[in-house]
Amino acid sequence: MKRIIIILLMLICMPLAGCSAISGISSNAVQVNHWYQVTDFIDGDTFKIQAGSEETTIRLLYVDTPETHTPNNEPEAFGLEASAFTKDLLSESQEIKLTFDKEQKDRFERTLAVVELKDGRILNELLLESGLAKVLIVEPNVKMENAYKQLEQQAKQNKKGIWSSSSEIAHTEFPVKKAARSGVIVEVDKQAELVTITNTTSDDIQMNGWKLVSVRGNQTYPFGAYLLEAKQTVVITSADVLSPSEYDLLQWGATNIWNNKQSDPAELYNQYNELVSVWEDN
Repeated sequence: MKRIIIILLMLICMPLAGCSAISGISSNAVQVNHWYQVTDFIDGDTFKIQAGSEETTIRLLYVDTPETHTPNNEPEAFGLEASAFTKDLLSESQEIKLTFDKEQKDRFERTLAVVELKDGRILNELLLESGLAKVLIVEPNVKMENAYKQLEQQAKQNKKGIWSSSSEIAHTEFPVKKAARSGVIVEVDKQAELVTITNTTSDDIQMNGWKLVSVRGNQTYPFGAYLLEAKQTVVITSADVLSPSEYDLLQWGATNIWNNKQSDPAELYNQYNELVSVWEDN
């Protein structure tokens, strides 16, 4: 009888203990749609919040501000300005909301997030618009890549912050990784708003996850499940009116993509974000 009572007591206590543990975890776990108190400032793209009983480090997603701490102790250009900009906005807001992409932590266990201020503005975007940050995309977190690159491009055109130097505009911090093997040719008829992609290899290519980019406008066509067979061609159209084609015709979903007055190269990337082919608009 005593043994039965002990077993019953254990069965009752186990779920209670489990609930207690889950409650403890959830209270410290950072969530969306929740206001968090800002507790400390580190630099332009990093700060700390209070999450339950723990202090959590937040690293702004998709952006990278100039460093304030370097090996020679000299801050990078506009590093102090970016740090002060972030500190002022967070101090004014006091509390922030967070949203995430696919991966929520980086290798330093910092929480990667888009930060919403009390007034509804997005800190990540404000830094880009002010020319105090560059776009930094680390896969698989790519959801806002195109939108944020457009903000960066606007800051470049307006020569704001770090883009006030012409040498900085011409310099890229992030080298493009090229595919080891290609055999794919891209050609663009800008007037007709047609892009022709030809597979010259003897192998079929599954293009799911590939993307075609109009470089000047930073507009992207993402491929769905499409098989480009060996020695075959596919055409992507962004024309107002569809014209008959002897090849498979895929619609961009937008019109007037290509810039007819200025150089507008095309770049084709595979599912690993490797550059497969380039059309140089010379």
